[in-house]
Amino acid sequence: MSPPAPVRVPVFIVIGGGADGVYYVRQLRRAIESGRLVTERIVVVDRDPVCPAAGQAGGIVAFEEATWGDWLDRHLAALDPAAHLVPYHWAPHLLVDWLAAEATRAGARVRRGGSLPSLGLPMERDTAGGDRALSYATWLCPPTCIEPAFCPHTRGPRDWSLAARAAGDRAIVFRCLHLIYGVGTIPVAGALAARHRLLSEAAKGRRQYLVATSSHCHALATALEVAPA
Repeated sequence: MSPPAPVRVPVFIVIGGGADGVYYVRQLRRAIESGRLVTERIVVVDRDPVCPAAGQAGGIVAFEEATWGDWLDRHLAALDPAAHLVPYHWAPHLLVDWLAAEATRAGARVRRGGSLPSLGLPMERDTAGGDRALSYATWLCPPTCIEPAFCPHTRGPRDWSLAARAAGDRAIVFRCLHLIYGVGTIPVAGALAARHRLLSEAAKGRRQYLVATSSHCHALATALEVAPA
């Protein structure tokens, strides 16, 4: 039986240079060394020039000193759609910030915040930043969990998926799912498609969206209102 074809991703953008960033870079390198992954570049982004992940730079790994939001504002829209983001689990809702900034730059009026309907999940909690944290878990999951089909906590089938649940003409979902060797990623193509959709609809009148960054088990959701200038 022939081995599976390697995963091919031209560029990875690792958000965060702390211990998690170091872990992701090491796992991506392991996947490359095993022949499971083919990539040209891994970029780590952090505002601290002496963060732990900065020491991983070399070869195909590069470090760029910047705040996460500033880097995304400057570079995300121009990335290869086949690239992938590796998000930091405890970051603010970075992609809704980027989406709102893109709409504002295009001339739309944007208002972030507002009420979100309850989804009846085991955990729903408003954050200090005005987002809604959602989870199917009532326990603390490790950040490196790959959310397998068999849940290691319940010891039963994972028969839920927040990433697949949010749908409809008012939902924009950035899906963060396990890609390889314990690394969850968000395809840049999905972010660019969300940007194109939002800008295309902005001229048609005021609309309110539920924007979520979501894995199978956890999500961060925000209400975003966009209207023509």
